[in-house]
Amino acid sequence: MASFSEALLACHDSLFRYARALTHDTVVAEELVQEAYRRALSARKHPVPPTEESLRPWLFTIARNYWYNDLRRRRSLEPYDAVEDKEPVAETPETILSRRLLQSEVRDAVGALPEVLREVIVLREIEALSYAEIATLQECPVGTVMSRLARARATLRNLLGAHRAYVNAKGTGK
Repeated sequence: MASFSEALLACHDSLFRYARALTHDTVVAEELVQEAYRRALSARKHPVPPTEESLRPWLFTIARNYWYNDLRRRRSLEPYDAVEDKEPVAETPETILSRRLLQSEVRDAVGALPEVLREVIVLREIEALSYAEIATLQECPVGTVMSRLARARATLRNLLGAHRAYVNAKGTGK
């Protein structure tokens, strides 16, 4: 039991980022992670426990299913906050500001995506789940995952490109 619990805890940061992407709220994400762990521990006695490779997607599935079931009762969502601000050592104030602005732009663009596209981009690009793992998690074919991911990436390119063009035009007085 101790090694199963340790394996679950090893997924904590990843599960929390995913929960925060789903909920848009740090406090609700913490509650979701706690509930996912509670359910995972109670499901440990299931006849077919998850393997080491499938543990993280299994845990994500528990969190996702609980969230979508609970979503009907929770409708007050706050802005997306999946990209953490980390200050690198020995950088100039200009590079720090530039990186923070870019993080903010990306965070806003990801937050503007429709929920199904936001979820697939977070699972693939931030959590590095495979297409097959995402397909299992979202209960859809791998082709659908690939299609959603392509649409999410294209939408992000458009959103970020439009924002950059606006910032550049505003900065040059055009």
